[in-house]
Amino acid sequence: MTSEISSEKQLHPVLAKMGFSICTEIQKEAIPVLAQGDSVLALSPTGSGKTLAFLVPLMERLDPTLSQIQLLILAPTRELGAQIAQVANQVAAVLAEGNERTLHVRTVFGGHKAETQKTEILKNPAVVVATPGRALELIEQEVLKTSGLKSIVLDEADLMVGMGFEAQVKMICDHLPGRIQAALFSATESEGQSRLQNRLVHRGRRIDVRSTFELKDEANGFEASRITHQVVVLPKGSDRQAALAQLLKQISPETDTGIIFCQTRNSVQTVVDSLKQHGIQTAGLSGELGQIERATMMRMFKAGGVKYLVATNVAARGIDVSDLSVVIHFEIPSTQQEYLHRSGRSGRAGKSGRTISLCTQQSKDFLSDLLKDTDVDLSDLQLTTVAMPVPQTLGAQEFVKIHVNRGKSSKLRPGDFLGALTQDLGLKKEDVGGIFIFDHFTHVEISKPLAGNVLHKLGGRKIKNMMVKATVAGELSAPRARGF
Repeated sequence: MTSEISSEKQLHPVLAKMGFSICTEIQKEAIPVLAQGDSVLALSPTGSGKTLAFLVPLMERLDPTLSQIQLLILAPTRELGAQIAQVANQVAAVLAEGNERTLHVRTVFGGHKAETQKTEILKNPAVVVATPGRALELIEQEVLKTSGLKSIVLDEADLMVGMGFEAQVKMICDHLPGRIQAALFSATESEGQSRLQNRLVHRGRRIDVRSTFELKDEANGFEASRITHQVVVLPKGSDRQAALAQLLKQISPETDTGIIFCQTRNSVQTVVDSLKQHGIQTAGLSGELGQIERATMMRMFKAGGVKYLVATNVAARGIDVSDLSVVIHFEIPSTQQEYLHRSGRSGRAGKSGRTISLCTQQSKDFLSDLLKDTDVDLSDLQLTTVAMPVPQTLGAQEFVKIHVNRGKSSKLRPGDFLGALTQDLGLKKEDVGGIFIFDHFTHVEISKPLAGNVLHKLGGRKIKNMMVKATVAGELSAPRARGF
């Protein structure tokens, strides 16, 4: 097969055999470069077809007769990794047509039994899709051998850095062969990502299609859909949860499925509980769910058993749902890119899309300023009834995210951290924001005025009889109202 694409109308043969009739911008730009063996830094929005942009050319270069791992793909979440593996198996099936052997694809994720994964990896599949923590663990145990690697991919590199995986990825890089093709795909740029870029693709080709992202099917004269951006301005003292319920009932006749975005895991559960009380079927997606629970929830959502999915930014990254009717910002994001990423989940694949933000007048002004240099045109949406007032609205707090070097692998739960902070260190529950537990570490949001003291006292303490270390994990979280 050839990897050259001479025009927009000419598809790569693998894409054509997979049933695609159009080629996205990132596929047109990245496939020929990767097919030549060059490294790539690719900046492309979520939903732009980047998975096939790296899988097709890189898997074409693999030798199915070799019993060794040739391609390693790192993803920040299990959900995204599972989706990549699913597509990789589809590509492998196409490449196997007319050949005696098939490229085998295996996954290694945290949250699954390591022994089962070790058995599969020791069979030396051609392609391994992994989360950084589990990949590093198996590499250090000499189970996942990197000596035969031809290529490595970092997908959603910006999120990988934001979730605290930069150090683990760098340690994985220490085990890579001296000459290896690298592909770093990301929706945004950041300082941490630039460090990984300098480590892996400093001499690679830079591809940026963020400003030209669109899909076209010239044969049908069709151009990609436009997303309608609306704002619901809530009166001062309004009940945000009641307003959300009213909004969902109001748009229900024109809505098939939607995602409601919250800033924290605590907000996710509060919104789910509130909407269920209003008779609206929803499901909450957060980092504390097990893999089986998450998979079951996603099957229900895609099958129509649940109309709305409530999620945090991190939990929703990697979810591939192509026909969302609406995206709702229950709490608006603090960056332009995150707003665009969230909103871009609606209106994919040539379908019309809609995104609605719940705002106060002040936060609407903030959002308008945030989007002033984009093509987003905000319009007001009026609720048919005004949300009921709440007795009391708590003020906004600012939180600092603290990194603790213990996580799920240490059998720790949110209650263990909350207990250590409130009972041992004397914090109040409202001084603690989200608690995000990953495989080997945890991020805890602490009220800004108390963060320094918590860092000082928490370091060297024991949680469940285990010593912990604490450092600042990232930048200040955006101000947001507590007690919604």
